[in-house]
Amino acid sequence: MKYAKNLKDLGITLEELYNNEYQINIHLSDKPFRFYVILKDLRGKIDCKISSYTANMWMRTNAGVKYEKYSRLQDLQTAIKKIVYKNVDTKGSVSFSISHFIQYM
Repeated sequence: MKYAKNLKDLGITLEELYNNEYQINIHLSDKPFRFYVILKDLRGKIDCKISSYTANMWMRTNAGVKYEKYSRLQDLQTAIKKIVYKNVDTKGSVSFSISHFIQYM
């Protein structure tokens, strides 16, 4: 699995993410939890939810609350990091990976 500090370094596009071809996984350097980014719900409605079964956490970005689509990969990355640092007790660094398996919560 390839890890990167920036989403663009994973070689994915927003279109691929919104088409559920890939899912973003979030890794924290000081926590054993893996978080999953969900950009569409089961009915196909635009959203941005971040969840972790092992951390027993579920959160949404500001755009996710409004059911708005991100227009830039960098904006999505900034929103993800902001909500993770706000809600998770972490001082570590964030890295990303992608998978073809989509976790819905």
